[in-house]
Amino acid sequence: MRIILTTLAFSLSAACAAQVAADPVSTEVSVTVNAPTEAQVKTFGPLASLVGQSFRGNPMNGSSEPNPDTQKWEWALGGTAILIRHALADGSYGGDTYVYKDSTSGDLVYVYITNAGFRTEGVMTVNEDGSYTAVEAVNGHPEIVEVRSTSVLNEDGSTSMSSEYVTKDGTVTPGHSFTYQPTTEPLPKLKPPAAKPPAPAQ
Repeated sequence: MRIILTTLAFSLSAACAAQVAADPVSTEVSVTVNAPTEAQVKTFGPLASLVGQSFRGNPMNGSSEPNPDTQKWEWALGGTAILIRHALADGSYGGDTYVYKDSTSGDLVYVYITNAGFRTEGVMTVNEDGSYTAVEAVNGHPEIVEVRSTSVLNEDGSTSMSSEYVTKDGTVTPGHSFTYQPTTEPLPKLKPPAAKPPAPAQ
């Protein structure tokens, strides 16, 4: 089975952090938390248990993004999809990821839409060692064309994630490295985006 993990909603944020304006726009919404149904557990596997929770990601050594990231997991589309909303602590960048089962392939696929004007699409694969890897195509970014990432659910309830970026000339550069812990803090307020995302940070 193929699935997306929490951290894919944030795999491009450092490379594409938007220019900010003065007035923030809140990304937080009220969510009623319900236990997942049997059908949701069958469709989404361990991801179903994450819905209704929020997670704060702190950069690990070597991460290309220094800002903490916060994610909020919700049911969407009548419970047939998972919505993962995220924002950097400074409000400069964020996005929404919809995870759903593809009716043709049966895979769990995702679409990630950002406030920086680009989007990604991908499929997550569960590996034998329990890790999750993904290769996602990037649309609308001036430099990055692909993101590769690996995520692991740890025994203490945290999630570890690392990623790398592929640019148009084929160069592969290190991306984010984060450890996510459950949190009760709200999503940071997103600020209006720039006209276009800047070149990726090196």
